[in-house]
Amino acid sequence: MAENRGRFITFEGIDGCGKSTQIHRLKQRMEAMSLPCCETFEPSSGPVGSMLRQCLSGRMKADERTMATLFAADRLDHLLNDYDGILQNVRQGIHVICDRYVLSNYAYQGVSASIDWIEELNSEAGKILRPDCHIFIDVEPEVSLERMEKTRFHRDLYETKERLTQVRNCYFSLFDRFQEEENILIVDGSQNADAIAETIWDSISFLFEESRK
Repeated sequence: MAENRGRFITFEGIDGCGKSTQIHRLKQRMEAMSLPCCETFEPSSGPVGSMLRQCLSGRMKADERTMATLFAADRLDHLLNDYDGILQNVRQGIHVICDRYVLSNYAYQGVSASIDWIEELNSEAGKILRPDCHIFIDVEPEVSLERMEKTRFHRDLYETKERLTQVRNCYFSLFDRFQEEENILIVDGSQNADAIAETIWDSISFLFEESRK
């Protein structure tokens, strides 16, 4: 892929870690610097993603293995669709910021299903495009739940202390597993939002140097 391509940045973390705030801040900062960028999320707004949101809200029931497969299918559509696909944007020089990506699939479904199997499900996505950086905002599950208690009226399928603890532990196992092949930035989410935003920018700003010339 050409060097003037857009960069692909993903945000990860357990629910309530503060991803949305930091994605918004990063996008604002990039726009202020005239860096072309867009924001997206997973599950996506596409047909498979919509089905997954029904599962996460509890309106539909699905086995973890079924959900893992749906996430992988949604990811391919998210990458390749002609309407707002990630690959299309990146090729056009647009920087893409994504709220959750493949590591979320591994961490959340990997609690109940084989990581090796989930990795195989996502192998095609890995061949198509890998993130330039995965940004993981780390908070303790107790902090996460306290934040969600203040801002949400309804909790999704995985938003319990037990599950969030399992997911957080799974994330750290993944970091050890993929440290040689993925660029992963771990940020202390207990800091104030300004400090987190500065840490993130200081760590990834070099990725956009070509766009700023």
